[in-house]
Amino acid sequence: MTFDQIKSFYLVAVLGTFAKAAEQLNTTQPTISARIAALEDRLGVSLFDRSGHRVALTPQGRSFLRSAEKLLEIQAKALKRYGKGELRGIVRIGASDTMAVIWIPPFLAALRAANPDAEFELHIGPSYRLRDELLARQIDIGFIVGPISNPQMINHLLCDCPMVFAAAPSLGLHGRKLTPAEIDRMDIFTFERMTRPHQDLLRDLRKADIAPRLNPINSLQTTILMVRKGLGIGAVPLGSIEEEVATGSLVVVDTEFKLTDVRFTVCYPQGPDTHVPETLTERAIEFLKARGSSDSIKLLY
Repeated sequence: MTFDQIKSFYLVAVLGTFAKAAEQLNTTQPTISARIAALEDRLGVSLFDRSGHRVALTPQGRSFLRSAEKLLEIQAKALKRYGKGELRGIVRIGASDTMAVIWIPPFLAALRAANPDAEFELHIGPSYRLRDELLARQIDIGFIVGPISNPQMINHLLCDCPMVFAAAPSLGLHGRKLTPAEIDRMDIFTFERMTRPHQDLLRDLRKADIAPRLNPINSLQTTILMVRKGLGIGAVPLGSIEEEVATGSLVVVDTEFKLTDVRFTVCYPQGPDTHVPETLTERAIEFLKARGSSDSIKLLY
């Protein structure tokens, strides 16, 4: 009996198919099948009923699942206590556009330098999509807008990112405070409708008793490009436009009302084997602590 066999069994039990377990472990379905068969042969019982579309645990399988969880938990604790802290294999990291722009690139460089035997796979996208990938265990960890209200998820508060209005200097909006009435006449480029920042923006605008035309875009970089072209103003995280503000290609627009900060969390699935996401969480917090809080990112720990 090996930990590879036990981990394969656990993932098939949790995810419901051999194919999903193979994808999670970056191996082939026949390899997973062979591991399960070897485990069943060693235990002398059938762990899965394979007669349906989705495999189902047999009574013996349900009983062994509890043992498998305990064994994987012991393995994770041993790796954390006695291991060198290095990550190995393929590590799947999810990050929202905002996190990807503000700090993920230097963090990834540090991870690669410290973990030469690991391959880091980045999934960049809106937080609601990454949440679904976390629940499906398609990624190991997510740096996303949160927290996720789901008992299957572990959440750690990470940071708040202030939202601001930004504009091209050619629009002549800097150097003074804009009234809600002026904002009401403008086109605003911002996050897509299904995101929490978009909903927070709608709420902030309603409080100011205005309803300007919103232009949702599913890419933060494209939003910033549209704003740089002077097609309207942007409601974006301050940290995402630091370079543009420093070079003068964008300015922060002062207004009579404040936009709601975006809160980010580190999220990963519950389970007996959380060594990888726990290690990544610790490294991320250490990395951000070394950088410190700033106007564009307020640490929450």
